[in-house]
Amino acid sequence: MSVSRHLPDYPILLAGVSTPVVKGLREMGLPVTELQDDLTYLTGYQSSRWNLLLVGSQKCFNEQELQILSRCRIPIIDLAEFNNKTGIGRTIPELAKKANSGVEQFNSQFVVQLKTRIQQSGGAWIRLGDYPYPYQGVICYDESALGNDFREFSNVMSPLPVSLDLLHCKSEAEWQAESNPETQRKLRVELISRYRQGLPVSLSSVLSRGELNQLFQDIQLDRKQMSLVWITSLDTFFRWWKLRSEFSVSINRLSTGWETIISGNFEGFSPGLQIWRSQHSATVALYRGVNEIRDDVTAFANNPERHPGGFTAHWAGVSSSLIPFDFNNFAAAAAS
Repeated sequence: MSVSRHLPDYPILLAGVSTPVVKGLREMGLPVTELQDDLTYLTGYQSSRWNLLLVGSQKCFNEQELQILSRCRIPIIDLAEFNNKTGIGRTIPELAKKANSGVEQFNSQFVVQLKTRIQQSGGAWIRLGDYPYPYQGVICYDESALGNDFREFSNVMSPLPVSLDLLHCKSEAEWQAESNPETQRKLRVELISRYRQGLPVSLSSVLSRGELNQLFQDIQLDRKQMSLVWITSLDTFFRWWKLRSEFSVSINRLSTGWETIISGNFEGFSPGLQIWRSQHSATVALYRGVNEIRDDVTAFANNPERHPGGFTAHWAGVSSSLIPFDFNNFAAAAAS
């Protein structure tokens, strides 16, 4: 039996990648797995597609391991190239020594660089969607149901890798303090802008779906501008995120598209797979077991405002903020 049957195009293999990066990659839904310590299981493997190996900047291999990797012909991305001015990583012979640069950190720019390199290596940028299919954003209500203790210690108790504060809208507090046309406009603009960027929102003052519908009317928000937004309680969104983190996905390239295998506890949710081509992306539904995704029926849309790594990558490395990056750049467009 050839090894190629055991190495799908995804998950991507990791070797010596720093813990923050591994955690970040998994949180944003990129299927990854650690390379086994004993590389002899790769002996005889001939890469016919683009199985990738991401090597951390402080990882080094012995001579036998380097020979195996060379024979395997698996494209290798040395993450040390992200940490130096030349932008050049180690060659296979140089992987016998650690890189001079420090250990890589997971942040927004790291993800953009990684996407570019994966595509340059002939691969595709594919990840689990942040929201159940077909949703492209979420607005949550009933935050108070989780209790004061949860809100006080949300950075510890929340399943999300970002602070709960990032889900809040500054314009919501302004609207609550004084309802007038200007605060109405600001809240409407921020909600639309966040949706277009794929960023989640939790409206802390809204206790029910009925109150949320009333708020939309009060601020004159046209739901057609957020046609695929998921309206749900914060507790349900957290439950989805916890389940999503436990999904297992395997992806193979076919001549006509992709074959995926996904397993996990869905609990009534429908996972989505997001496929990127440059600034264009398509989200397709995944069903338990084997799925075939055909190129000829996959519709891509231009998404220049969305981060290809999703909202966790968008906010990665941000210590505190109440509005998304580049919010002002998109405010005028959202208000139109």
